[in-house]
Amino acid sequence: MSMDTQFNLFGLALTGNILAAFLPALLALIAITFGKQKAALLLTGAACVIALRVGVLNPIALVGLACLFGLSYGFAHCQHNGGKMALGLALFVVVVALLVHALPGFNNPLVTEAVLINDNAVPYAKHLNFDKLMVAIALMCFVMPSRLSATVKDWQRIGLVSLATLLIGFGAGLTSGLVNFAPKWSEYFVGWALINLFVTCFAEEAFFRGFIQTQIAKVTQHLRFSRYYPLLFSGLLFGLAHFPAGFAYTGIATLLGLACAYGYQKSHNLLVPIGIHFGFNLIHFCFFTYPFIAR
Repeated sequence: MSMDTQFNLFGLALTGNILAAFLPALLALIAITFGKQKAALLLTGAACVIALRVGVLNPIALVGLACLFGLSYGFAHCQHNGGKMALGLALFVVVVALLVHALPGFNNPLVTEAVLINDNAVPYAKHLNFDKLMVAIALMCFVMPSRLSATVKDWQRIGLVSLATLLIGFGAGLTSGLVNFAPKWSEYFVGWALINLFVTCFAEEAFFRGFIQTQIAKVTQHLRFSRYYPLLFSGLLFGLAHFPAGFAYTGIATLLGLACAYGYQKSHNLLVPIGIHFGFNLIHFCFFTYPFIAR
């Protein structure tokens, strides 16, 4: 079997070439999660070389990736306030462009094509996004702090906020007609879970919490009610990013964003909002219409 022969794994349409390009990148993400920066960067370099070789990347994509990693490194090490602000704004633009797949040269493979997870749902399709994965790695390598400082009382509060988010969020989804209660096992579950956790949740939380929330906290730390600004800005921005799916979806996403922001503020550990985000998505996929009811 050649490396470009397609096969199905965990509900994903893959090839050997796709696996060869993405596996080192996923290992890099795991490495940086455990604080192994050098190993993560070496694996990321290997992933980019292989991705170029198999066509997941075109050479022009290297410009965007060089900007991403260069700006992340410069932002982390710059000591001049004006320079740091300029680098931060430039990094914000580059990251957003990568998250919305606006930079050229990325041939993100379509691994799930217009399937119905529920009979009354809108068709679900999924790309394996190399650009989004690179965002998570770059920000986690250079930009965001990673330390765990939550007390027992903090963990209790995080748990209560997470539970309230589930109850209010899915209650709102049911009452608005966005979803129905629809428990299920899907053949696409394992593939969906891997991509949702390691690509979607890691990248989005690294950006909205690790970068945006952290920087807003630094800027507003001397203001009155300073602890609320990072929560509100991070949560609202996360919600607005989901606006193309409609008002109800945006409102629920905002609620989830606020819960993730609260978890990050209390723990100072990116794995906490990642867990909240993925847990919410997991319950959505397993027990409710996914992604939402077709109209």
